Amino acid sequence: MVKARIPLQIVEGRLILNAVIVCPKVRVPPTFMDFVVDTGSQDSFLSYKDVLRLQIPIKDRISAEEVDFGGSRFKRVILPQFKLHLLKEDKENKEHITIDVELSALKTTKTSIPKMQIAQQLPSILGMDFLKKQKVSLHVILTENLAYLEYEG
Repeated sequence: MVKARIPLQIVEGRLILNAVIVCPKVRVPPTFMDFVVDTGSQDSFLSYKDVLRLQIPIKDRISAEEVDFGGSRFKRVILPQFKLHLLKEDKENKEHITIDVELSALKTTKTSIPKMQIAQQLPSILGMDFLKKQKVSLHVILTENLAYLEYEG
């Protein structure tokens, strides 16, 4: 097993993971995305904004329970598995790792313009389920402005 470091950015107190996502089953070509790594979230989600941007058809997909997120209520829509391509810390070799990840789409239950605007500002999240299933450890040293994921693969 080889350990790989995957760098995170610290932006406004948030841990940001840059990734390329792909999911042919919902016609998502390789697309660059930012995810917030959120240890306060049990689950991983594609935000309503990103669902719209990626043109993922969610209207006729199965909805699970409703979830509260960012002060709003959303339907959790089940999606097929996505592939995440993550660049390793070694920038000279440009090596990446590919992992499968389960993401749910967030579909707003509100139709008022202010609620829709709030929903479109929320980020996509990689939660604790991502860290556990992928056996990824999170390392944060704020005094050095350093954050990374360590992956064993």
